[in-house]
Amino acid sequence: MEIRFARLEAIIPTLATREDLACLETRMNASIGRVETTLHSEMTKLTWRIVALLVGLLPSLFAAAVYVLRYTN
Repeated sequence: MEIRFARLEAIIPTLATREDLACLETRMNASIGRVETTLHSEMTKLTWRIVALLVGLLPSLFAAAVYVLRYTN
């Protein structure tokens, strides 16, 4: 029984307090906010790249289809 109490008393100083958890929560919220901002901006950049690709590619494909239909009889 004494050994079990000694083990518990040895562990108690390493446990987190409410203040420790509140500080951790604040840091995690700030970190998550930065990740969300970065993710949003990267997704916006990727969306515009896809739009630019389609704006350039689709007319070219249409022109190629018209050429094939008109001049390959």
